[in-house]
Amino acid sequence: MHTHERRATGGESAPRTATRGPERPRTPASALSTHGPEALRTLQRTAGNAAVARALAPEQAREPQQVQRYAEGEAAHGFDKVSTQGGIALRGRQEAYADADMITAAAHSLESQERVPITLERGAAVQVGERTLYRVLPVYKDAARAEAAVRAAGRHPEGAGHEPVRGDTGAQRDDKRAAYLRSLTDPPEVRQLVDLTRRIVTALQARAEPRSSAVDGLRAEAMKLAVATMGGGWVAARFPYPERAGREGLTDLAVLMPVLTSEFLAGLPAVENQEAQVHELLITLPNDCQAAAAQLIGRPADGGLSVRRDAPAVGENHFVDLTGAAPDGWANHFAAVILRDGSDSLTYEAAADRTSALQHGKSLGYFALYGRAGTDQSFDTVIRAQNLAYAARTAPPT
Repeated sequence: MHTHERRATGGESAPRTATRGPERPRTPASALSTHGPEALRTLQRTAGNAAVARALAPEQAREPQQVQRYAEGEAAHGFDKVSTQGGIALRGRQEAYADADMITAAAHSLESQERVPITLERGAAVQVGERTLYRVLPVYKDAARAEAAVRAAGRHPEGAGHEPVRGDTGAQRDDKRAAYLRSLTDPPEVRQLVDLTRRIVTALQARAEPRSSAVDGLRAEAMKLAVATMGGGWVAARFPYPERAGREGLTDLAVLMPVLTSEFLAGLPAVENQEAQVHELLITLPNDCQAAAAQLIGRPADGGLSVRRDAPAVGENHFVDLTGAAPDGWANHFAAVILRDGSDSLTYEAAADRTSALQHGKSLGYFALYGRAGTDQSFDTVIRAQNLAYAARTAPPT
C-alpha cells in the first residue's frame, strides 16, 4: 500500500471521567457479555469490588484507542492510504472509498452470508488519480437486523431508529442522523434512571417490610443500568458492597441513584461534541473491538472470531493475540473485513478508547487498510507496533 502519515496514531488511555453518551452509552460490550450484570453481582458478592475491578480491567485496556493507522510514505492523491492496486483509498478515520465493482462484489458476498447482518452501499464519487472511487457505506441489510443488533448490544430499543439500513434514501439518512443528534440531548436512559429511583423510594417508604426478592430485583436493575450508563469500572468502584438486605439495602440504592443520575447527566455535553463530528450516518458501534466485530459480521463458523487468518475473506476478521507481548499492552485486537483489493483488506472496526465520552456511538467506528501478511503494512505488524507504543506510553513510572 502507498501511505502518507498525516497524524499520530492513537493517544493516551487516560482514566475515564464522568462523561456519558446516547442509547445506553457507557456500556462496554465486554461488561454486558463476558462480564454481564449478573456475573458482576456474583463476583462482587464472593470477592468484593476489587475483584470486579480486576475482572474488568483487561477489557478496558486491551485494545488500542481510536486509531487510524497511518504509516510513512508518499501522499497518494490527497488520501491517507491507497491500496497497492489502487482500488481502495482512505481519508481520515471515517471515509473509505473503493472501486464500484469491488463494492458490488463485497456486498454480494456479505449478503450471501446469513450470519452477517450488514452489507455495503455505494456513496459519493471521488477521483483518485485516473480512477473513480465511491464512498463505502456499511449498512444493515434490513430494519430487523438493526433492531436485533441494538438488543444484543444492550442499547435502548429507540436506537434502532438511528441506524443506516439498505435502501434508505439520502433524506431518510439525514433525518436519522438528525434524530440521533437530538437523542443525545434527551437520552432515554434519563427516564429509566428517574423511573427506577421513584420505584426504589416508593418501596422504601412502604409500611410493609420489603421482600428480599423485590430488593434483589431492584438491585439487579440498578446494576444493569449503572453498567449501561457509567461502565463496569464505575460499578466496581461505586456500587454498594457488601449487599444489605431489606430496608438497609433499599436505602443504599436510594443513596446511589441520585449520584448515578447526576454523573450521567454531567457527561452529556462531551458526548454531543464527540458525536457531532461525524457527518455521515454510520453504524453505532461499541467501544470494544471484539464486540464490534461480532456486531458487524457475527461469528465465523471456522472457529469464531479468535482465529488468526493471514488473508481473511470479506465477512471474516483479522485477529492477533497480544498476550505477553508487552507488560502494559493490550491482550488482542479484532477487525472485521468488509472489502478486499488483492492482498489488501479494508476493515470497519472499533478500538477501546479510555478517553471516549461514550461507550456506544457513531464516532467509535473507523476504517483501516492493511497489507499482505508478513509485510510492514500487515495487520499483525501494525497492531504489534501500536501495542508496544501503547505499553510504553501507559507503563507506570519507575
